[in-house]
Amino acid sequence: MNNLIHGLRNKYRHLIMPLALVGGFIADIFTLNQIDQVFDNAILILHIIIVATTIALLFSQDTEFGQRFLQEKRVNFLKTLMVFSFGALFSGFVIFYTRSGSIIISWPFLIAMVVLMLGSEFRKKYFHKLVLQIVIFYLALLAWANFFIPVITKKMGTWVFITSTIISTLLIFLFISLLKKINKKKIALYKRPLIIRIVGMLMLFHLLYFTNIIPPVPLSLKFKAVYYDIERSGSNYLGQYEKSSWINIFNKRNRSMHWREGEDIYVFTQVFAPTDLGTDINHVWEWYDEDERRWINTDTITLKITGGRSAGYRGFSKKSNLSYHRWRVKTSTARGQALGIISFNVEPYSERLNDLIIEEL
Repeated sequence: MNNLIHGLRNKYRHLIMPLALVGGFIADIFTLNQIDQVFDNAILILHIIIVATTIALLFSQDTEFGQRFLQEKRVNFLKTLMVFSFGALFSGFVIFYTRSGSIIISWPFLIAMVVLMLGSEFRKKYFHKLVLQIVIFYLALLAWANFFIPVITKKMGTWVFITSTIISTLLIFLFISLLKKINKKKIALYKRPLIIRIVGMLMLFHLLYFTNIIPPVPLSLKFKAVYYDIERSGSNYLGQYEKSSWINIFNKRNRSMHWREGEDIYVFTQVFAPTDLGTDINHVWEWYDEDERRWINTDTITLKITGGRSAGYRGFSKKSNLSYHRWRVKTSTARGQALGIISFNVEPYSERLNDLIIEEL
């Protein structure tokens, strides 16, 4: 029986880590529920501690301690544990950052997170190199602090972002100082490439932020829709829409708006923010000019949101002076970081295919 188990393990060894990756990612989807929850952040902090500890232990292999206690089996276990925690960290980042930003705008950053998540499993040997370990660890600290500091301070903005990068940079240099105490001669060999790559990563992270490519964590767009009318009903809203054709199985609300001049078109959003975090978001109304082949900003409407509602803070904007054909409304932060985009067509009113339906929001 033991021989059979051993044979099966050797035969399917190449599938173990990919299956663990998929399983861990699915588990993270159900486990990491909300970016401001204590449990969610505790899990990420635990993985950060595991990564730091395993890197430090692996770095000590050439010391007296390492030669005495780090046999081959323990080294292999530490490498596997480090890679697993790296994968878990970037899996969590993919979930939180994907929920927060518009894929259309933030795809370069999101793809980088996915590549690092997959790379930690499928290219494990690269993660065994010290310089890469520390640089990727630094990126993990940057990505984590970028949403953890706003959650703690209940504030967002440029200076909060800069503060988060300063804290991450201090932590990574504190970690390098710890490695220096373990093996001073060894860390001296890596000092120059480490500093160059850390400074480069810091500059790249700032570039992605100030070009609005990094999603605006910890905010996330929970819901968006376009309506013919919205009314307040007690503590809720009532939205009026036309049902889509039965062919459109992915969107029950028709996004071809049959508009009569003088009427309004409404865009409704629900934006999640951590408890006690108050900030402004914008509804940016844009019309596509077919002649110039570009989107033209026609209106920017500011909404004030207050965090704490798990389903998201509800708000809407409306517009009556419309041109026909393609429109989109981008929900963004005051800095212009996109949370999400909803597109629709405005068509001349003749008749509507279906009766208008009222739903509670």
